Amino acid sequence: MRTIVHLDADAFFASVEQSADPRLRGKPVAVGGERRGIIASASYEARKFGVWTPMPTVRARKLCPKLIVLPGDFEKYERFSRWMFSYAYDFTPEVELSGIDEGYFDLTATRQPALEIAQIVRRAIGQSLKLTVSEGIGANKLVSQIASKLNKPAAFRVVPAGQETRFLHPLPNRWLPGVGAQTSARLNAAGLAQIAHVAATPLELLALLLGRAAPALRQFAHGIDERPIIPASAPAKSYSQQETFAADLTDEEYALAVLQRMADYLFAKVRAERKSVRTLTVKVRYNDMAEDQCGESLAEPTDLETDIYGRLRAMLRQAWKRRVSLRMVSLKLAQVYDGLFRAELPLETATPQPAARRRLARAVDELRQEHGAAVLLRGHDFRLRGAPDDIAPAARPVSTIVSRPSASPHVPRAASSSPSSPREERVGSNGVLMQAN
Repeated sequence: MRTIVHLDADAFFASVEQSADPRLRGKPVAVGGERRGIIASASYEARKFGVWTPMPTVRARKLCPKLIVLPGDFEKYERFSRWMFSYAYDFTPEVELSGIDEGYFDLTATRQPALEIAQIVRRAIGQSLKLTVSEGIGANKLVSQIASKLNKPAAFRVVPAGQETRFLHPLPNRWLPGVGAQTSARLNAAGLAQIAHVAATPLELLALLLGRAAPALRQFAHGIDERPIIPASAPAKSYSQQETFAADLTDEEYALAVLQRMADYLFAKVRAERKSVRTLTVKVRYNDMAEDQCGESLAEPTDLETDIYGRLRAMLRQAWKRRVSLRMVSLKLAQVYDGLFRAELPLETATPQPAARRRLARAVDELRQEHGAAVLLRGHDFRLRGAPDDIAPAARPVSTIVSRPSASPHVPRAASSSPSSPREERVGSNGVLMQAN
């Protein structure tokens, strides 16, 4: 029987700001966009006024006129996260970070009692970092995570082995992994409001409501979770890709399309590794092998290529200082963070909600991994079906990937059209073209 601890920092971003600046302690503090955007983290002093995440900053200020809103400092949050989990590493190498502010550690093989270790870690974080954390202890990841989140802040709960169903069954179905607002409403409409109801429902009937997710969800409802602890590997410091052309070109639209396709590939890797990135660098190599580049830092980290599409054209033009033909272009993503900063980019509040765009991006990743790149195409993929305007049609670019090996979803290149294999095409949402054989 395993012993898993789930560690979850309380109001992490806001608490880090209060820890770093004693003048903020005891005051309502939030991290997010000061005038535009949303609240990404709110201290418990602010939550007493009804300030929650994600809430528009304008509404938060109306609810709490004395609210102190600070911009995110991601390097600081990463630093505090490393310090926080370093105390767990003092007792076990089996530490999995599920986000910048939460993770699991396995104390099954430790000689010291798990309860005692968990309390030591909790006290050490509070004394040295001035952060409060919640901890749950159970026989698997599911139970320990729910135990830590059930009564935040500063929660500490132990679920003894063998008591998983007794702990889980009275809880609402929304506590099960993968059950969001829509799925919860569907289960409630079917009379399955509690986890106990889901556990008692025959699998065949549950499958009518949940499809392929039914077997796993029913196992979770019975308190069964065999997911292993996945120790954190060495984090990626950057993701990059470059493309050397078979013939030098001056076609700006073609070079831009190549950079956008690189973004598709690299951000699929970023999402697969549950990271986000903040710094972009576009580099060009001229026909005489000289190079120029342009770098830019985003207001906050992202894992969505759609957040940077609009920036790549200006960056390419700034990097392309000499108006001579190019031999190579490259895109590099740096300042890599664990997890996500859940707020909108300040200048993009008119775009669809990040959560919706993120779900679409993951769906695209899965479809391309399963069916190939040609199943879903964007506008730049069509530009790359033909040769650049200024080189012969037979000359095609040669791609070189310069990035850390990864098991992330592969985003292959757009396949060239062939008259012998006709396809049915239709344009879906977000300008994505879908093809079916």
